[in-house]
Order: sequence, then C-alpha cells, then structure tokens
Amino acid sequence: MMATKPKPAIIPKNKSDPTGLNALERKAMADFARRLRKVQKTYTDALDRFPASPVVNRRYEYRLDPLMLDIIFDDASVLVDSILLDGGKNNLWFSEDYVEPAVIRGTSQVFFNLGQQSSTYAAWRESLQSIMLTPQFQRRMAMAYTRVFEEMSGFTSAAKQQMARALADGIGRGLNPRDVARNLRKATGMLTSRANRIAQTEIPGALRRARRDEAKEAESLGLNIRMIHISALLPTTRRTHAVRHSHVYTVEQVEEWYSVDANGINCHCTQVEALVDDKGQVLQPSIIEKLKEERKQMAKRGYPWAEE
Repeated sequence: MMATKPKPAIIPKNKSDPTGLNALERKAMADFARRLRKVQKTYTDALDRFPASPVVNRRYEYRLDPLMLDIIFDDASVLVDSILLDGGKNNLWFSEDYVEPAVIRGTSQVFFNLGQQSSTYAAWRESLQSIMLTPQFQRRMAMAYTRVFEEMSGFTSAAKQQMARALADGIGRGLNPRDVARNLRKATGMLTSRANRIAQTEIPGALRRARRDEAKEAESLGLNIRMIHISALLPTTRRTHAVRHSHVYTVEQVEEWYSVDANGINCHCTQVEALVDDKGQVLQPSIIEKLKEERKQMAKRGYPWAEE
C-alpha cells in the first residue's frame, strides 16, 4: 500500500486579512474610543471644578487653591486608572476581550493546520481544549497578560500626563474654558491614534506569538517545521513585509525578524506552519508557487512592493 500523501498547510483565503482579526481589531478600537471619551470627560469635569471669570485681553482668571488643585488632579488620575486599567493585571479588559481570543485563535489555527499535515501531531493534541489545559498554554497566556498590562500601564500614564498637561497649561495661560476643552479634545484625538496602534499591534501580535509557541511545542515531537510568511496584500503594506510573502523561515528567524525595526507595529502579516523535508523544502511546494503568483498579480496591478 502506498504511503498517504501529506496534506498541504492551510493558507488563509483572505490575503487582506490573513490573521482573520480585522473585526476584533475594529471592535477593540471602538472600545478604546469609548473609554477615551470617558477620560476626556473626566478632565472636562475637572476643568469645571475650577471657578473662572473673564479679565482683560480675553483672558480668564482661575481661582486656584494648591490643595484643591492636587485633589482634583488626583481624583482624575484615579478615574483614568479605573477606565483604562479596568480589571487590573489579572483581568484587564483589553487582555480578556481582545488579546486572549487572539491567542486562542492562533493556537486553534496551528491545531487544525498541523493536525492536517501530521498524524503524529494529531495523535498528540487530541483537542484544542486539551491544549488550553496544559501548563505550557497557561504560561503563554500569563505572559500575554503581563505584556499587555505593561503596555497599557504605559499608555495610561501617558494619557494622564497628556490630559493633565493640556488642562494645567490652559488654566495657567488663562485661556477661555471653551479653548481648554478644545485642547482636551485634541489631546484625546492623539491618544486615540496611539490606542489604535496598540490594538493593531498587540492583537495580531498575540496571535502570531501563539502560533510560534505552539509550533515550537510541536517541534519537540521531532517534526521538521518551517513557517510560510503570508503578507497582508494591502496598499499600505510595507515593502519589507511584502517581499517576505511566500518565503519560508524557521520559527527562530520569524521571532528575530519581529524583534527588530518595529516590524511588529501595525503588522497584519501572519506565518503558517508547514512540514518540510531534511533540506528545508516544503513537502507540498504547490502552495508556495500559488503565493508567489499572488505577489506577481499584485505587481501587475501597480503595487511596486509586490515585486521581487
């Protein structure tokens, strides 16, 4: 009886969203926007606590008491923490609602992908639920929570500093309260842009990291695994990302690439596990040829980054 021919790796069908996370990212950005509106209101309400009266040259005089000033800013700081760090380190809203689902999705993608290619892996990993119960997976999730909490703590500190500066500067310069409120809105807009970058970086980053972690676990079975780079074929795709489309790398090479040059920021690429032979050649090379053809077709449409 002839040996069963291994099945090819599962390649994402939607190349503009290879991670499959666009909807989750958009939801996270909407959540950030809602929370930042609350942050803005916190400082607008703080502004209202400072009595102001117009004086000469369209300036305003704010009656300030040093003790009351400290109390108002401290109150605002506590409220911002409750908004942006809701849930704390172990149950942070952003981790629970967005990063954890991305980790699970990434692990699931590897489970089905390698399960299709390797009977050894399929026998080892009985179900996605069994993976999630392992100590290794729990450590991965704990590390994801820690990473995100540190990121969000830095973002929260920056938000408080930026909003407090806009408020204090406006009061110190004697600006019209309406102008101070306008500056608070501008500061909120800048924070929203940063929040969007966090969503578009941390969510797909968690998925890719989960795939690499599970691939490394699978390598302990003696499987010879490489990762095929799938670039998001978008007009905004960076050339340095697009040129990797269809190329094959070790897990370590992928990790190294993401560790430099801000490659992980706003990256929508993914990497797909594929079994290879002793020479590092994909066992089902037809999928590589298809991916190369995709890049050629994008080049014909006028996307210069799609060229070799």
